[in-house]
Amino acid sequence: MTKLWGGNYDAEPDRLFWEFNRSFPFDRRLIREEIAASRAYALALGRCRAISARDASKLDRGLARVLAKYEADPAYAAVDVEDVHSFVETRLEEEIGPLAGQGHLGRSRNEQSVTALRLFIRGAIDDLRPRVKGLVEALVTRGLQGAAAPMPGYTHTREAEPITFGHWAGAHAWSLVRDFDRLGDARRRVNVLPLGSGALAGTALPLKREALARALGFAAVSENALDAISDRDFAAEFVFVLAQIQAHLSRLAEDLIHYSSLPYGFLALPDAFTTGSSLMPQKKNPDSMELVRGKAARTTGAVVRLLALTTGVPVSYQKDFQEDKEAVFDAIDAVRPSITVTTGVIRGLIVHPAVMRKAASVAGMMAASLAVALAREGVPFRKAHGMVGAMVADAVSAKIPLQDIARETLADRHPRIAGRIKDFFDPGKAVAAKAARGGTAPAAVRVSLRAARARVK
Repeated sequence: MTKLWGGNYDAEPDRLFWEFNRSFPFDRRLIREEIAASRAYALALGRCRAISARDASKLDRGLARVLAKYEADPAYAAVDVEDVHSFVETRLEEEIGPLAGQGHLGRSRNEQSVTALRLFIRGAIDDLRPRVKGLVEALVTRGLQGAAAPMPGYTHTREAEPITFGHWAGAHAWSLVRDFDRLGDARRRVNVLPLGSGALAGTALPLKREALARALGFAAVSENALDAISDRDFAAEFVFVLAQIQAHLSRLAEDLIHYSSLPYGFLALPDAFTTGSSLMPQKKNPDSMELVRGKAARTTGAVVRLLALTTGVPVSYQKDFQEDKEAVFDAIDAVRPSITVTTGVIRGLIVHPAVMRKAASVAGMMAASLAVALAREGVPFRKAHGMVGAMVADAVSAKIPLQDIARETLADRHPRIAGRIKDFFDPGKAVAAKAARGGTAPAAVRVSLRAARARVK
């Protein structure tokens, strides 16, 4: 058992408790961040003359060797230590001897753990934002290709009005644009340095915390040591953003699953992102999208886990906070591959415009446009709505096409509308009429998609 404490203990910890207490099995993912913070801290100790410049340099070089050995051989981390901090100091002592303990001068694991976690999350954000950007750009590219391709739009899972494939792609792109923005927003609150806070009261060393922050790429230093070591808001906010991303990916996956199924047939998923059945030879299952949809449960659970963890604990460091990291890691591990897989599906998607157009030509989907046209002719909209509703009922009852019922019903009192019935029931013309900003007209769709692309750049 290698630990950083125990001078006032007469016996070793209970073995079962030791395993229960250890965090190294999961916080070992913070080795790089822990070493980066330790190197910066060692040099800061030298600058403020808490230790000699020579010793600071020796600590720095020793930490660099520990990192190099870990990166060369992950088995180097297969040791029985309490946590990532113990691992780094133990391995550093093997490199430079007892001087390794000086790297902990004035420093607490309370501030070390939150500093390493902030560095890790900042790196995760910097990795995830380009991935989200790539998915937005894939949706924009496919949307521009289908900007004028009519397809059914749905509300309440029922046919509503014709839209275009580009309009559908843009809806998903814009939800991810907001996620891209949220990640950037969260990064600002992550990018605050707690190092130099001590255990809870600050440090008695003359550290230049602003210089230490600059060395580690932080934009600011924490303003209250007690808050700094107990704050996990940044982690909860980050995980919420990940849960929101996964929720959006889940909605996209749901659409793709349905639109690629036989009752729809609008799309086909690329073979590379489907799997077969062990019994039914004809099957191409949308497992990739089902897994993306399913992983939303994990990210939502991670948010609840972090909020519950920080509810009711006293303001200060508590051992409860050891539980923060696995929630963060699990959310990242769900979202990162989900974005990558979804991007691959969108890029390889096979679109069937003729099938979509045929489905968008269902007469009932034009009813709203017909009611609006009547209202623009001077019929109060509520009355026009009722007139068209009655025509729909008559068409269903008599099993006659709605176009024919409408033409006959409107011929005498609204001849101009009756003469344009064919246009009202053309899905291409129906979508072209929605030309206001944000609408489904091809020109409006192209403007919207290009704006989405510009936002992530």
